[in-house]
Amino acid sequence: MPTVIEILKQHLVDNEFDGLVNGYAECGCDVSDLVPCDSNFSECKPAYKYRDPSNENEFLFFAEKQEELQEELK
Repeated sequence: MPTVIEILKQHLVDNEFDGLVNGYAECGCDVSDLVPCDSNFSECKPAYKYRDPSNENEFLFFAEKQEELQEELK
């Protein structure tokens, strides 16, 4: 039987999301490394991943698509 994280990951992949974001905790995680913080992720939302315009080696996660940011990463 799959775990909750495995079910969540499949849902994100099936619906073309890149990971999760939690606006309250100001954090995000990639679908390849979900919930690395081991904290309560019940407030997280599906997210789209973008390259940070102020630091090309960092990424940002948003619950909504961001037209003004660089092309979405896949």
